[in-house]
Amino acid sequence: MTKGQLAKTLTLASICALAAAAQVSAEEARGRELLNALGCKACHQLEGSGGSLGPAFDGIGQRLSAEQINKQIIEPSSANPNTMMPSYAHIPEEDLKALVEFLAGLK
Repeated sequence: MTKGQLAKTLTLASICALAAAAQVSAEEARGRELLNALGCKACHQLEGSGGSLGPAFDGIGQRLSAEQINKQIIEPSSANPNTMMPSYAHIPEEDLKALVEFLAGLK
């Protein structure tokens, strides 16, 4: 491989890495935005900020699978019939997916 080819390859790899990082950052930003907009932090903490009525979101991706998180959001009484958490089954599917992916990524 020539110096020019190597430089092009490294430039392309750098661009791909930056694009992937920007996508992750955009998805994380959307998840955080939804947590705030839906009022989740009134009852749940994330990174030391929020309420203490419900379990903290820190590390939730280690405790629950994405499927379990999704079910908890849309049908919270399935895990605990006495829960005070409301159902968020009414939120758009795209928002639900973004929120679940964000929470599942908190490891």
